[in-house]
Amino acid sequence: MTTITKNEKKVLSILLDNAKTTDSEIAARLKITPQGVRKIRIKLEKEYIRQYRTIINYKEFGINVLAIAQIKIMNKDLLNNKHIIGAFEINEADITHILILGFKSLEELDEYKIKISKDAEIQKLNILSNKGLLKNSPNELIKEHLK
Repeated sequence: MTTITKNEKKVLSILLDNAKTTDSEIAARLKITPQGVRKIRIKLEKEYIRQYRTIINYKEFGINVLAIAQIKIMNKDLLNNKHIIGAFEINEADITHILILGFKSLEELDEYKIKISKDAEIQKLNILSNKGLLKNSPNELIKEHLK
């Protein structure tokens, strides 16, 4: 991690709260020029910010079932599946990935398991309701590291 200035920390913290905050709004809060904020934002985007994301309310889109799968994948094309919300590669003999998956129903999850069975072995599957999703953002962790 390169050195991050006090103003860069402040700008990043504001963007973590709301990525749609304009340079002018940030400038007014920090009492610096919008051009100064733009320079800071460009540096942050180059070094720290990969992308701006929208956090979706899964329930409103009918994603009612979430699953965490410990899985051995034999065909990496499987990682392009629309049901994969998050994927972590790990190095264990019987597990190659941990996946976070989303489905409309348990039936759709069952269809997914059948569909991938020739390219992957599910070692462990935890099935969760979207009602149990309590947190879907690392923002507080990042803010703590900015202090």
